[in-house]
Amino acid sequence: MDVIFDAVGGDTLERSWGVLKPGGRMITIAADSEGTADQRVKDAFFIVEPNQKQLVEIAKQLDAGHLRAFVKTTVPLNEASAAYSGAVTDKSGYGKIVIAVRA
Repeated sequence: MDVIFDAVGGDTLERSWGVLKPGGRMITIAADSEGTADQRVKDAFFIVEPNQKQLVEIAKQLDAGHLRAFVKTTVPLNEASAAYSGAVTDKSGYGKIVIAVRA
């Protein structure tokens, strides 16, 4: 991979180094990466701050089909704890777990 964006950290971040192309860029927002001693992770870590204008632009890009989101499965809000802990499984093998919140 040329670029890997990690939002999980831990084992996922560690496994990602093995598929990163020489000269590729690893980016992580995982909170456990902030205090690491591993220089590779220090170089990859940054803090995210919400930005409505950027989020609106990303939504437009998704709607236009210029970006794709890989969704593994969707669960209701009352299963959020199970989804976060890894108890929710799905056969697709990749993608994010989406937590559905009804208004």
